[in-house]
Amino acid sequence: MLVSVSYFASKAPADRKVCIAKKAPRYFRGPRFPEFAPAYPWDMKDWQARYRRELEVRFPDAASLRDSLARIEAATPDPILCCYEKAPSDCHRSILAGFIFDRLGLTVPEWTA
Repeated sequence: MLVSVSYFASKAPADRKVCIAKKAPRYFRGPRFPEFAPAYPWDMKDWQARYRRELEVRFPDAASLRDSLARIEAATPDPILCCYEKAPSDCHRSILAGFIFDRLGLTVPEWTA
């Protein structure tokens, strides 16, 4: 399984982009996977920990996370999970990538050309 992360405005191949944001940009026509989107409202002081807790509740075991990733990859081979922020440190995609690694041992890199 080859999964990576990026942001909507990146030059990543459009046919591989999957929305993991609560709401996609108006121009985005690709698939959406709301199960990876953060819930709102967030306490902005502790958003990383809050999102991590959300993921732990949604995906209580490795099998549930693996099944979700398999569904994404079945619809979009080699998916690039996208959100809005250009800097990974400002975005939930880096938390998601860490969560996937912790649960499955799968490295989810930032997409690069």
